[in-house]
Amino acid sequence: MTRSHVNTVVLVGRLAEDPARRPLAAGGEVVSWRLIVDRPGSGDGRHVVDALACCTFEPGVGGRTATWRKGDLIQVRGSLRRRFWGVDEVRRSRHEVEVYEAAQLFEEQAGSPRGPD
Repeated sequence: MTRSHVNTVVLVGRLAEDPARRPLAAGGEVVSWRLIVDRPGSGDGRHVVDALACCTFEPGVGGRTATWRKGDLIQVRGSLRRRFWGVDEVRRSRHEVEVYEAAQLFEEQAGSPRGPD
């Protein structure tokens, strides 16, 4: 029996900070941001969140992020990736969501809901 692997992540959360743009040596750019996502109720009244790293290499998605600001409510769809960097002795890694679809659902500054981009 053949089984398919699935790596799809859907998140809805608030921007922790304005998206950051960084040019790539091969051309284009990567845009990165963190989403603050509430965890379901813990039962003890504490407000628990996760801060999840997101990035995109897609020019269309990157262009949409130009108007996003800290506090905006964002929905993303992408794949979970593990990135490695550094030299062998000091090798580091982190997980992030590589986003291929994104929409701003609520603009914090204007306080108005928005439809999908």
